Amino acid sequence: MSNLLLLIRKDFILLGNFIPLFLLSILFVAYVQLDSSSMFATFQSLLLLVYSCSMDAQNNNTKFVLGLPVSRQEMVLAKYLSLIPYSFIGLVCSFALFLISFSFGYSISPVYWIGVSLTLLMIPVTASIYLPIHYWLGYKNYYFNIFFNVVITITTINAGSSLSHSLVFSKITHLKLQDHLVQIGLIGIVYLFILYFSYKISLRLFCREEL
Repeated sequence: MSNLLLLIRKDFILLGNFIPLFLLSILFVAYVQLDSSSMFATFQSLLLLVYSCSMDAQNNNTKFVLGLPVSRQEMVLAKYLSLIPYSFIGLVCSFALFLISFSFGYSISPVYWIGVSLTLLMIPVTASIYLPIHYWLGYKNYYFNIFFNVVITITTINAGSSLSHSLVFSKITHLKLQDHLVQIGLIGIVYLFILYFSYKISLRLFCREEL
């Protein structure tokens, strides 16, 4: 098993005690934002990333891992790659809430899964803002993590109905992809550049940190 997979597995072990609280936050969002809770349950998976970073800082896990045959580049890259399973967990929660909402007779928008897809795309971009700040603050990021958790929760609650009923969302749902392939390609390139630029900044900050 590669070092990257082992590092991601380490984060999941740390998240064992956080999973019940994470599920409660999903249920809270679902209760407050019934009309679009399933869509934005996916966004709550960012809390898994924040908590894993917090546990690393509180337990000095980073110093311990550096004593193993693992490079700093692999440690940073593992944090970014961990967004894949975290997003998948959020997607499963969204699907579960979708089934629950449907079984209780709540109306489901015909463009619901487009909203879920947009929410999934928001996760790496938001993480690309969080992770460089996390590595910049180092072990002093306790209060920042609390603030970021609050921002994620409030954003999830308030953005639900406003985004799903916004003019921009309406235009996206009626967009014909075959007519805008060039624009979509350019947006995709910018999107990947943001992630790569964020990773390089995080790696540079982490390599400067003395542990």
